[in-house]
Amino acid sequence: MRLRRPWWRLSAGAALTVLALIVAPAIGPARARAAGPEAAARATPSRESPKSSGRAALPAVVLSGCDAAATFLKTLPGTTVDRPAGPVDDPHSNAKLQGCKVHARGTFAALKSTPSPDDRLGRWFEERGWKGNPDYDADGPDGTAFAYETDKVRCFVRIDWDGGDDSDPSIIPEDWFEAGVGCVATEAGGSSSLTGLGCGAIRN
Repeated sequence: MRLRRPWWRLSAGAALTVLALIVAPAIGPARARAAGPEAAARATPSRESPKSSGRAALPAVVLSGCDAAATFLKTLPGTTVDRPAGPVDDPHSNAKLQGCKVHARGTFAALKSTPSPDDRLGRWFEERGWKGNPDYDADGPDGTAFAYETDKVRCFVRIDWDGGDDSDPSIIPEDWFEAGVGCVATEAGGSSSLTGLGCGAIRN
């Protein structure tokens, strides 16, 4: 039977090998900590890169359309505004288009006797020289949709609300509205087709 020698009786070379195996795992983390946050930042991929690159790829006139619409919607009393990511749906073709979006939610009570959000948005576009595109006009009991454009940008607008139940007048509609604006480049402003992406568009 072969006896195993205690580690302290090993040869000098073997002892050094054992010591290296014990110390090496502890040295790695220590060196990583000593490298500081800059090394950690280089090793960690940026989570904002995809979003930033997508926004940077849009024409400036398209981005300015969304930025201006968001600024305007924030002026509506009691309205909250956010900027959803993802492509914009063309209401006619259902194609996914590269663009930017704005989403807002508020109540008619907060607007009081002032014009409705669809009237406000339509007037806001027209005052800035945008032209309405009647091909995108659509109205229903629970909302309305339309589009305004320049020679380089087209913005689709959709306003949703609770229209109640015509078959039961006793049901009181809830007091809320949602506004969505999705802006894309027109053919004159550059190609924006992203057909095949399965994401929502104007609505959040």
